Amino acid sequence: MASTDPELVAELESRMETLLFPDAVRLVELQHADNGPGVARDTLDAYLDELEYGMDAFPSSFEEVLTDSDSWHGGKNVYELDDGQVSVFPAHWHEALRDTVDLREYLRVIGVDTMESDDDSREQITADGVAEKLLLDAAVGIGGMSRDDGRRQLKQLRDEGDVAEYPSQHANPWVQLT
Repeated sequence: MASTDPELVAELESRMETLLFPDAVRLVELQHADNGPGVARDTLDAYLDELEYGMDAFPSSFEEVLTDSDSWHGGKNVYELDDGQVSVFPAHWHEALRDTVDLREYLRVIGVDTMESDDDSREQITADGVAEKLLLDAAVGIGGMSRDDGRRQLKQLRDEGDVAEYPSQHANPWVQLT
């Protein structure tokens, strides 16, 4: 059985009343980002086994949110990757971004992918750009970047005029290439 981080188990437990299954996958995936793309099903199962209600705590089943799509379909899905791994990011993003920590490339790939999607759930990606939280989550989960390094790079890109944020004082602004 895969090992679990007690702090992450406590965080998952404390948020169970409002946590959706893809959010739980995201938290586990980001915690285990150095283990390759996505998170292994047995690692995810180990965390679920630690929770008081396990998978029963979520309003949707694993099968209801699992997709093998290569394109983004909003934050309500879990994507099937190779070798039994799952991720909150589509396989295409992992393939295109796994060897880079350049946030401009993340903005380009994510922006193109979502604008070509016919999905209506684009609350994290709009014509104004990619939500900063999603951008940083992708850089951590796919590229292995630390969140602090991502914030520093984002500030540098903003200072250099390579990216803009809308609205600039928002807690989770949309970021786009300029």
